Amino acid sequence: MIADLGRSDYSTVLDLQRGLADLRNAGRIKDTVILVEHPDVYTEGRHTLARDSIPEAIWVERGGSITYHGPGQLVQYYIINLKERGINVKDLITKVHECTISLLSEYNLSGRSELGKETGVWIGSRKIASTGLAVHEFTTLHGSALNVTTDIKKFSRINPCGFDSSVMTSMQLEVKEGIDFGNIKRKLSVIISEQLTI
Repeated sequence: MIADLGRSDYSTVLDLQRGLADLRNAGRIKDTVILVEHPDVYTEGRHTLARDSIPEAIWVERGGSITYHGPGQLVQYYIINLKERGINVKDLITKVHECTISLLSEYNLSGRSELGKETGVWIGSRKIASTGLAVHEFTTLHGSALNVTTDIKKFSRINPCGFDSSVMTSMQLEVKEGIDFGNIKRKLSVIISEQLTI
């Protein structure tokens, strides 16, 4: 199932993810992907260095470092049972990146998947999507954030994913013409549904 939550508070959706992961582990729901846009918020993952931390950031159990979520960014949260699919978390990240890369290709943008410190989708030397997952028992939560029409200046307060904020980009900046957020969401929803058989 793919659930579109529109624009919703980060903490509310975090609680929802954790609850859904419990339900998925108990076999009470199927694999689920949440699509959402958040009001301005900074979050810190397990690999955030002390020097990169800021007081107002919310610490969460996902991988990765500090990042920004906000309007114009399409966040996807993946509640996926890895055991049932016979895959590991790196396999899932690769599949998630493939979905983003497929979307970008429709706009003549050539994305590439990176793992490790650079985990996310990059266009040349610029990062357009950041990815960080957590695994609770057999089920993942958290996910990937694609900068669509995101105000990239909001990254300037931090070192996103441990990098200088100048590496961040968005579809709007790369395409250099108007991008319709709702249309991007619809396209990515179809791609995820097809490629992950959700």
